[in-house]
Formats: sequence, C-alpha cells, structure tokens
Amino acid sequence: MNKTRALVLKARDSNATLAEKQEAFCELVRMFQDMAYACAYAVLGDFCLAEDASQQAFISAWQKLDQLRQPEAFPGWFRRIVLTECNRLTRRGRLRTMSLDAELNLHAPHPDPQSAIEKDELTKAAFAAIKKLSLNERMVVILFYVNEHSHSEISAFLNVPLTTVAKRLYSARVRLRAMMMDAFKNDLTTHRPSHDRSFAEKVRAGIYDEYIGQYRFELRPELVVTILREGEHLISEAAGQRNELFARDRAESELLTKEFDGKGEFVRNEQGHISHLIYHEFGIEMGRARKIC
Repeated sequence: MNKTRALVLKARDSNATLAEKQEAFCELVRMFQDMAYACAYAVLGDFCLAEDASQQAFISAWQKLDQLRQPEAFPGWFRRIVLTECNRLTRRGRLRTMSLDAELNLHAPHPDPQSAIEKDELTKAAFAAIKKLSLNERMVVILFYVNEHSHSEISAFLNVPLTTVAKRLYSARVRLRAMMMDAFKNDLTTHRPSHDRSFAEKVRAGIYDEYIGQYRFELRPELVVTILREGEHLISEAAGQRNELFARDRAESELLTKEFDGKGEFVRNEQGHISHLIYHEFGIEMGRARKIC
C-alpha cells in the first residue's frame, strides 16, 4: 500500500516532468491491470469487452487522478472507475456474448490434443459455473483463483473487510462445488450406456471377436479352422465346410454348430485369453487345435 501511495503522489506531482508522471502511472497500471481485467470480466462475462473496459478505466483514472483525495485509497477508487466503464459499455449496447469455445481459443494451444480437449471441457464447465454466481462471489473467485491475488489485495480493491472476502470465497466454493457436481451428474446421466442401444451391441460384438482367429490342429497341422464374424453371427470354416456357431444357455467356453452335432470347447491361458480349441463331434473328442492368429 505504501508503494501505491508513493506512485500516486509521483504521478500527480506538479514538480515532476510529464515523463516521470507517466512512468509512475504506468507502474500503477502494471500493478492493477490484472485486477481491473478480472473485475471487468466478472461484470461483462466477455474477455474482449473486459479488456476494452479495463484499458479505458486506466485512461479515465489518469485523467481524474487529481480528484483522488487519499492516495492510499487508489485500489477501491479505481475499482469504481472500472465498474463505471462496464456500465457505460452495457448502456451503449456494446455488450455481446462470446461463446466459451471462442474464449478458450484465445489461449495458446496445448501440445497434446487429447489433453487440450480435456482441459477445454473442464475450463468450459468451470467458466459456466462461475458465470452463475452472484456478482460479488464471481468477483472474488476470479480475483483469487484465476488471478491469484491475496485476500488483502482483494480487500483493498473491493473496499470490503477481509472477513467479507473470506465469506464470499467460502460461499462461492460451496455453490461452485454443487453446480459442478450437478453438471457432472447431468452429463453422466445423459451419456450413460442405457441411453445408447449400440453400447450393448458393441459389447456383444467384442465378446464374439474373442473367438475370431485361426486354429491349427496339433495332430493334423494341415487342417486349420477359421472362425470369423459376420454381423451378429459367428461362422467356422474348415476343409471346405462352412458352419454357423452358437452358444448354448450361458456356456461361454463352448460353441455349437447348427448344421450337425459339432462342438468347440475353448481353453484359456493364464492371462485369460483363448489359446486352444478342442473339437468334439457326437460327444467324442476329435482333436485339439492351437490358436495361431
């Protein structure tokens, strides 16, 4: 605060040169530019308009600096100028809504596309929730979490006690947590598998795919059985014969042929993957085949 007071006094010192005054004021700009921008965004909800409002607020503050009675009160005094500029933009009808997608595109791209998508989705949800807060809560959240200002800095800028800043942050956190969880729940409900009939079909197809491959008989290496999937049907091809396979009841280790009394019993290895096929015909084991692909 002593630094702020000294800079204000320097910026309006009648004995200082114009260059010295401007340099002192530019230092104030560097100190408070993020706060001004965050404050304007909390009101306007638009990055570009927030930049316009905060820049014009500094110009207005420079022009009115002599009206500031107490130099140490600059933060709160300047905040009121920022809010005035926001109101001016709103009254003039310049307030527009930029989509969150467009806002997020203002940031530098992430090198990892998947991470960028996940980060954008999370940021989009966070911004949507923040915009639903009250103005007072929205202001402290953006200043504290987005711009990372201290409680003391926020207190001086908003001209409210430290306890008020703490209370607003607490209530905002509670509301944000509830809104984010509601949004997550709604999103999860919307995308749950029971809403998409293809989900179960894809799972069933995946289960069928486990049997697909070629099996070579150990005692007759020239004989190879090929199992493939055609739509929702499993087909076996061997020695010029083609047969449709099906599972009986809940037996997942056996497939039967529809055309005659043939049965394939599938053996799994220690990793749980199918490694062998034991072929039975009329209840008699006819041979053991190893899965080769």
